[in-house]
Amino acid sequence: MVSGYETFPCDVAVDGGGVTFGLPDGQVFAFALTAADEGLGYLIAAEAGPGSPPDELGRFTRVPGEDGCWMHDEDLQFCVLVEQRP
Repeated sequence: MVSGYETFPCDVAVDGGGVTFGLPDGQVFAFALTAADEGLGYLIAAEAGPGSPPDELGRFTRVPGEDGCWMHDEDLQFCVLVEQRP
């Protein structure tokens, strides 16, 4: 779940302290953990080419009581449930 989109299934890439996944409109959302309860969010344009910088969305913090959910402000949140398959 990402603010502004209905809940959608997607493949989530997990790398160290971060996750990356495609949005329904072709953009890519990336999140990098920077501390135990915070991280930075980025949005990569659908048509971005090599060397194109992402748009930094800013600092996200954990949503209290909601596992896997993070918020930048009241209007921008995301939740990721990662299911590992054998």
